[in-house]
Amino acid sequence: MTLVNNKSLARKIEAIKSRGTKEYIIKHKEMNPAANMDYLTLQGKGEVFCTGNVCFGIGFGLNGVLVENDLNVIEDFIRQRKEVAHAEFELTPFCDPLLLAQLQERNYTFDHFLAVWVVELENWQPKENRLKDEAVTVAEVSGEETYEWAWTVALGISRDNTVTEEMMESTRTFLEVSNTAGFLLKANGESIAGATIAIDGKLGELFLTSTVKAFRGRGFQNLLIEERLRYAKEKGCSHVTVTTQPDTVSARNMERNGFKLMYNKAVVKSPRIH
Repeated sequence: MTLVNNKSLARKIEAIKSRGTKEYIIKHKEMNPAANMDYLTLQGKGEVFCTGNVCFGIGFGLNGVLVENDLNVIEDFIRQRKEVAHAEFELTPFCDPLLLAQLQERNYTFDHFLAVWVVELENWQPKENRLKDEAVTVAEVSGEETYEWAWTVALGISRDNTVTEEMMESTRTFLEVSNTAGFLLKANGESIAGATIAIDGKLGELFLTSTVKAFRGRGFQNLLIEERLRYAKEKGCSHVTVTTQPDTVSARNMERNGFKLMYNKAVVKSPRIH
């Protein structure tokens, strides 16, 4: 299958992102109705997600054409959230040019790129003897171990090396999303890295990956990538996708593990809405 010029696969990639984000918000609000997040669906056209002080649209320009009133609805939805100042749209290279023109008319401007990677699993094989150290283990988590996984991932993400109960619960909620699995890496029995994969049909998506600061730079992320690819292949996936910032350690790790750059998404940002 062609990876670069493949609008059908791009639709599936954007759809798995939308489905997972939407279900995560629903699950999180079930546990915490006061959670500062919400979503808006424009049936068949795309979805807008608000988490904290960020609102971003996914899937727009790939299916139905947006009309001016659709953009008014989106901006009104964001305007109701006082903590959000801007709307953002993640646009693929397959985006309808009419949407680009509409956003330009509203003075949306380019903000940054996101790199979308894909690996075909049919001929993918794990590297031999990559896990040489018997003291290092990688395994799927379940039951009470999901709390340890959540603590490890949250600690790896934390900027000040602290983890609150709220951060743990927010992270653990990702495992409540259907067809999502978490993996925990331990060294000498100590949990030091974690990662996640979601599966939708024959497509898997890697996301929410982190390593505790003191243990970075030792190749642990490559072990977690490989274990999740193995898991996806066993589940019958034909492709796995992941989104990174361009030219980062994460991006280079994807290349090392057989991923190909499928496309860059342009993230465009509105003028201040409030």
